[in-house]
Amino acid sequence: MRDIHSQHWSEHAERGSSLGLRVTVLSYRLLGDRFARALLRPVVGWFFLTGRTAREASLNYLQRLHAMHPGAPAPSWPNAFRHMLAFADANLDKLAAWTGRVTLGDIAFDNQSAFETLLASGRGAILLGAHFGNLEMMRALAQLNGIARVNAVVYTDHARRFNAALASATPGFEVNLIQVSSIGPDTAMLLRDKIDRGEHLVIVGDRTPPAENGRVVTVDFLGAPALFPQGPFILAALLECPVYLFVCARDDAGYRVHFEPFAASITLPRGQREKTITEHAQRYADRMAQLCCRMPFQWFNFFDFWAKAGQRQAPAESP
Repeated sequence: MRDIHSQHWSEHAERGSSLGLRVTVLSYRLLGDRFARALLRPVVGWFFLTGRTAREASLNYLQRLHAMHPGAPAPSWPNAFRHMLAFADANLDKLAAWTGRVTLGDIAFDNQSAFETLLASGRGAILLGAHFGNLEMMRALAQLNGIARVNAVVYTDHARRFNAALASATPGFEVNLIQVSSIGPDTAMLLRDKIDRGEHLVIVGDRTPPAENGRVVTVDFLGAPALFPQGPFILAALLECPVYLFVCARDDAGYRVHFEPFAASITLPRGQREKTITEHAQRYADRMAQLCCRMPFQWFNFFDFWAKAGQRQAPAESP
């Protein structure tokens, strides 16, 4: 039997039944936010006790973060539970946004002037996010308030049950949701058309492609080598658009959006393509490490993020 710790993130089975997810959605709509969040504690407790892979992944992450930043939470079972509970809360936050229980006034916005400048320019951009906090909340608020066309480019097969439950309960969820297994010529043309119309593409930069031959680079993250995808940076070069770092997460004061310019444009010089991508990926990993230090329980990758760094290398660059 294959060691589960060596599996790719996309090979880990999605836990939770469709019925259970729909009951959670229904209870949220009928009984409200407070009741649904109280219900999360025993549910997360069960997943925490029975989900060894996720629990160990959380402890591993917390240990690395604590080693790099001694002021970060210690790698203990209570903190691992808090980490998993934060992930469950983030899923309810998606419901809160799509059902109108969260408004733009509930969110603090770092560097809002940069976002307003981007909107005023009329240019499309890549918003480079992560499985950190809750980007879906910002897509919901943008959609419901008509602020901007924000498209999420996602691998949805892995979370198909939760997405189906959310879509059934929240009209509009599947609008501007671009589901991909890989980005080929047809998808690239679709995305280029959206950028040319001044729309924005939200892409996460912390998950490697499901395909075994997917392009990746190895960079340092929290003191150890980890694999990061080349795709977001290759796509930015193909689309010839600016890139911004973009996350929405909970801190002690509530919801907060972090938005900052990442690259005015990305070019990949012939002969230095992989080197340039690696430099961008390292900058991205460094910024994510800083955000993890600020909001340690908001990073949601419950698998061994560092497991394959020594086993899998990026494909050689084409001549």
